[in-house]
Amino acid sequence: MLQTYVDAWLASVRDTIALLEDLDDAAWSTPTDLPGWTVADVAAHLAHLEAVTAGHVVDEAPATASAGGIASVYTEAGVESRRGLTREQVLDELRRSVDVRAERLGDALPDDPTARAEHTPAGVGWTWDTMLRNRTVDVWCHEQDVRRAVDRPGNLDSAGAQVTTHTFAAAMPFVLGKKVGATAGTSVLWDLTGPIVLQVGATVGDDGRARPGVPADPTVTLTLTSEAFAVLAAGRRRPGAVDVAVSGDTDLAHRVLEQMAVTF
Repeated sequence: MLQTYVDAWLASVRDTIALLEDLDDAAWSTPTDLPGWTVADVAAHLAHLEAVTAGHVVDEAPATASAGGIASVYTEAGVESRRGLTREQVLDELRRSVDVRAERLGDALPDDPTARAEHTPAGVGWTWDTMLRNRTVDVWCHEQDVRRAVDRPGNLDSAGAQVTTHTFAAAMPFVLGKKVGATAGTSVLWDLTGPIVLQVGATVGDDGRARPGVPADPTVTLTLTSEAFAVLAAGRRRPGAVDVAVSGDTDLAHRVLEQMAVTF
């Protein structure tokens, strides 16, 4: 599985670099779905985290993150510190860091995926499995942020898209049971029509916890593309900004769609 993550990350980050290299100044200034961030800011964010994970940058305040994730103040600081750099300086940092990581990960992957990873963003205590998966998801989501901003769609069924879609799919029981707080017996089917075709289901048990599994008779069915699913799960756009067909309990559908974001 670790090799799958590495391959998907590398393909996505290489494609993102190629895309960024091909953009003019106006495109670099284009706003993205991330509030306050332009394409240039997304590039700076990627340069920051790849430099950290390559061991090129050691942040002074790792306490800005918890053991489970990275605080927004941390990511904002990485972008802000690069605002004075030229496009080529940002791209050069990104290229060099990616090359170092690719070579290091290509030489030998950790034997134990559950061991604590080194050079994590903000010093967060991730295992190698979590670290490599999260970097894949982050890079692919930001690749798509850039692509949507400059209207150059692509890689919606790539290896990075597959890793990201299945990672978000695994979080949907948490959305239904914990974030929505649906009652026992409630079930939801997310029917992804493509480019990645996938059925994602969750049902709430008597203990209030939702568990994965495609329900035979879902309380509500949400039919949408895998791109729309990723946009909602990544918190990039509000439910009304993407096309979703609803069948069943419309009130539950609204509550689920409002709570689908599991990363930012």
